[in-house]
Amino acid sequence: MKKIRWGILSAANIAYDQLLPALRRSDRAEVVAIASRSEGRAERFNIPTIYKDYDQLLDDPTIDVVYIPLPNALHTEWSIKAAMKGKHILLEKPAALTSAEVKDIQTAVLENNVVFMEAFMYQFHKQHQRVKELLNSNYIGEYLHVKAHFSWMLEDPNDIRLKPDLGGGALWDVGCYGIHAMSQIIGMKPTKVTMAGKIHPEYKVDTLSTCIFTDDKGRTAEITASVELPFINRYEIIGPKGTILVDSSFRPDVSPDHFGKVIVKDHNNQTVLYEAYEDDQYLNQIEHLHDCIINGLQPRYSIEDSLQVIHYIEKGYESLNNSSVKQELLY
Repeated sequence: MKKIRWGILSAANIAYDQLLPALRRSDRAEVVAIASRSEGRAERFNIPTIYKDYDQLLDDPTIDVVYIPLPNALHTEWSIKAAMKGKHILLEKPAALTSAEVKDIQTAVLENNVVFMEAFMYQFHKQHQRVKELLNSNYIGEYLHVKAHFSWMLEDPNDIRLKPDLGGGALWDVGCYGIHAMSQIIGMKPTKVTMAGKIHPEYKVDTLSTCIFTDDKGRTAEITASVELPFINRYEIIGPKGTILVDSSFRPDVSPDHFGKVIVKDHNNQTVLYEAYEDDQYLNQIEHLHDCIINGLQPRYSIEDSLQVIHYIEKGYESLNNSSVKQELLY
C-alpha cells in the first residue's frame, strides 16, 4: 500500500491533540516531519524529522502533503508557498481572512496542480449526512430558519485568538462552523447579513457575536459565536412541520459520550426521532484527502466552497464595523 507522507507546519495544540492521532490511525499516512520554532514543543510529537524553519520542511522532497495549523493571518502566505513547492494542502479553518486571499491561494493551487482542502473536519461526521437525508425527505417541510451556536470559555489572555493582527475573534474562530453548516450542510445561500457583537475593549476583537443572514426567499439564519460563554456546539433547522436539532454538532468527539445527536420534533414540539452517531471525523477527513491525492480528484468540499464561507464571514465583519449599514448585500 502506498503511504502518503505528511509534514506539519507548526507545533500547534490542534495538530498534537487531534490531527496527529488521526494520522496515526490511518493505514495510508506516514508523518515524516514537523517544522516549529519551538524545538521543545515539536519534540513531543515524536516525529522523525524536526525542522526549525517552515521553508526547510517545504523543501523536503519526501513530503507529499502538509497540514497547516498556523495562526489565521499566516494561512495565505504558507498555503501559497506550499503549493509552489508542489505539496498538497490540508489548511486549518478559516482558509484566509479575505476573499481576495482565498483567490490567491486558489490561483497557486491550480497553477501547481495540488489538492487543497480547508479543514472543516466536522462535516465528515455521518450525523450531517443524516441531516441532509432528513431535509431531502421533507421531514420538517421547507426550512424557514436556521440557528447555530458555538461557544467556549477562552481563559488565556495571550491566546492568538485574541490578537487582531493574527486574525483573532469569535466569528473567525468558532462562528465559521455555524456559517459553514448553514451554507454547506443545509445549503442556504444568503444575500444579506447584519452582524452585532461585543468588541473586547482590551483585545479589540469580537468575543461574542451574532450574524443574522437572509436569503432571496426570505429565509433567515442566526449564527452565534463566543469565546466567553460555556461550551455549546449545535445547530437547529426549523420548518413548518417541526425542527431538526443537531447537538454536539461540531465537536462530538469531546461530548461526554462522544456521540453526535440528531433530534427531530414535530410542530407540537414532541420528539419523533432521536438518533445518536459515533464516528471518527478527523480520520474520515484525512482518508478523503488521501483518496483525492491518490486518484487525482478534487475534494467534495472545494476551494470554491471555502471562498463562499469566507465571503460570508468577511461581509459579517464589514457590517459589524459599519454599524450605520444595517444590512450588507452579499452579491
